[in-house]
Amino acid sequence: MSRLMTPSRPLYGNRQAGAIGMLVELLALVGIVLVAWLQWLVLRHFLEDAGGIDPLLPVFAVDVIGAAVQALLFRLLLPARYREPRGWTLAFLWLACAFVPVAGGFVVLASCVWAACFPVNNVSDRLDDVPVPQFVTYLMSRVSHGGGARLQARLVNTQVPASDRLSALVAIQGMPTRTTGTLLRDLLADPIEDVRLIAYGRLDQAENEIMQQIFNTAKTLEAAQSDTERHLLNRQLAELYFELVYQNLVQGAVYLHTLEQADHYARAALETDDTDAALWMIRGRLALANGNADEAGRYMARAQELGFPSERLVPWLAEVAFLRGDYDRVSQLLSSLGHAAALPMLNPVVRYWSS
Repeated sequence: MSRLMTPSRPLYGNRQAGAIGMLVELLALVGIVLVAWLQWLVLRHFLEDAGGIDPLLPVFAVDVIGAAVQALLFRLLLPARYREPRGWTLAFLWLACAFVPVAGGFVVLASCVWAACFPVNNVSDRLDDVPVPQFVTYLMSRVSHGGGARLQARLVNTQVPASDRLSALVAIQGMPTRTTGTLLRDLLADPIEDVRLIAYGRLDQAENEIMQQIFNTAKTLEAAQSDTERHLLNRQLAELYFELVYQNLVQGAVYLHTLEQADHYARAALETDDTDAALWMIRGRLALANGNADEAGRYMARAQELGFPSERLVPWLAEVAFLRGDYDRVSQLLSSLGHAAALPMLNPVVRYWSS
């Protein structure tokens, strides 16, 4: 397609070449007329004196062959930018000449003349491309609210003195890892070594704490005697593996493995007690993390049947409906929350879908 969009260039570089080009086009035009005349003679011969055979097959053969020859000649008359791609151009011309003998090719030429005389204007004054907005970190010092945002902005701004960035990094260590995990992982490639070490240490500490709990719980599960105990331990393991995902501590292949482990233990817990609404909710969120909206919808519907709090379930059901393309359902679900019931970070979403 890029070839079709390139501007046409002169086919020949001087007057002599231009004269030769005009001669070629004239000969092509004469050839088209000659081929059409020969087609007419052959067709009239078969229609008048078929010799006892069905004239349909020879008439069809003459039309196909004549259309192919005309397609080659008509291509010589096309502007240079319409001759490529060669195969598709010839195929289109052949179809035009086969279904509308002679006139089909001239219709194509007339269309080219029309396009040259009346070019379409694709520029719209209603739509335009705009660049992605950039986050201006140096203005964050003027913001009087959102201390966590100011700290994170200072961290990602490499123009800030190293001592200030280190102070900000130490300060955010008290914040939940689920809100800082992505930022800390980005800081692993920071040009300042101390920043890299502190970020790595915070991530490693958070992951090790959960992995140690997983190890201890798994050991306890091996020695469990009753179904009730096994249910509680399997549920705890599912929640711990899910916590690794929730806190943004895993990614890539480890992320997928963690999702599988969380779902495995959630299924094991539900085998001993399938009335645990929280576990069905966890399975629904795991399915969402895997991009499986249909499974997530089934699991969350089951959680709703078992009495899982509606105000906590609605946002996830809205996400399921959004992934399915059911935007009316998204609006209905979020409207049912009401502005007062929604979390502060969810309020803009509720306002948008409720308007």
